[in-house]
Amino acid sequence: MSERGKGVEGRAPEEAYDALVAKLERVVGELEAGGLSLEQSIERFAEGMRLAREASRRLDEAERRVEMLVKSADGSETAVPFQPDERKA
Repeated sequence: MSERGKGVEGRAPEEAYDALVAKLERVVGELEAGGLSLEQSIERFAEGMRLAREASRRLDEAERRVEMLVKSADGSETAVPFQPDERKA
């Protein structure tokens, strides 16, 4: 059997960040709509928490990558901490 499409050490490849956010939005929508049993609500809540943690981890990872890629004016690589524009908050 082919291992194509598998990630590190035979694990499935990670989902794209956008796909995680879309799934999280779907879960939130299901919870907000009501109509789920208590057990279903608990399962959806747990899934939402897992998705939120994974999305947060991905953002942290992307932030670290951006810090590593920023270069100074003379071309030498310089780690510059990511600071979002606080005016947009």
